[in-house]
Amino acid sequence: MKKQIALLLVLAAAASSSLTAGPVESSVPAPPPENPWSFTLTPYGWMTSIEGTMSAGNRSADVDIAFKDVLKHLDMTMMVAAELRYNRWSFTGDLIYARLHDDIAPPLGILFSSTHEVLKETIGTFELGYRVVDSKTTFLDVFAGARVYNFYSQIVLRPSLVNPNPGVNASGTQTWADPIFGLRGRYYVSRAVFLNFYGDIGGFGAGSDLSWQVLGGVGIQAARWCDVQLGYRALGFDYQPGRVNQDITTHGPIIGATIHF
Repeated sequence: MKKQIALLLVLAAAASSSLTAGPVESSVPAPPPENPWSFTLTPYGWMTSIEGTMSAGNRSADVDIAFKDVLKHLDMTMMVAAELRYNRWSFTGDLIYARLHDDIAPPLGILFSSTHEVLKETIGTFELGYRVVDSKTTFLDVFAGARVYNFYSQIVLRPSLVNPNPGVNASGTQTWADPIFGLRGRYYVSRAVFLNFYGDIGGFGAGSDLSWQVLGGVGIQAARWCDVQLGYRALGFDYQPGRVNQDITTHGPIIGATIHF
């Protein structure tokens, strides 16, 4: 009997020493560390109207083009934004491209049979940002960058039957870049619904005298990998190359889908 009790004490001591020798390994694997890199791609559509003033010397003309008129003359367009993020740092790009045309009654109708105009517009915004607020319900980024404008225009005057000349084909390009800085953020109303806001300002005479953009909207997380967003956007510039002044604002509803990679 004494031998059995002694054996039990030895086994208990061995068991207790094995328990205190180190932590017990769990069969459940630890969750992988969160990836500090992320990438999003946002194709979108912007239903734009155009307003403003164009002047040259003592002459000026108001610009007021409704979205239905823009759509009538639109040949093609592409609008996409992307963001590459590492922890609190981000690099974003936003590209707008549109090609429009117009056929109007030609000047000197006896000499020319038709007039064809083409306008190609490219606007690219590029920003380096830092997240200063990052909580469960809110984030806020500050950023600085540049917005690049490129406008190409072409006019073709086709000769009439009584005009022996080959006609007229003239084109020109305007390109400039503006430094910008601003804020963008998001507030989550719930786990699936959020509010977006964005604003930037720039120009300062580097390209245009003033360049600005504002955007506000609401979004819904449709899936873990996709958000759908609806809002209103306005973008303007006051550009004065030489004696020509272009004070233009483009604005309208915007809808897009953000894909998370």
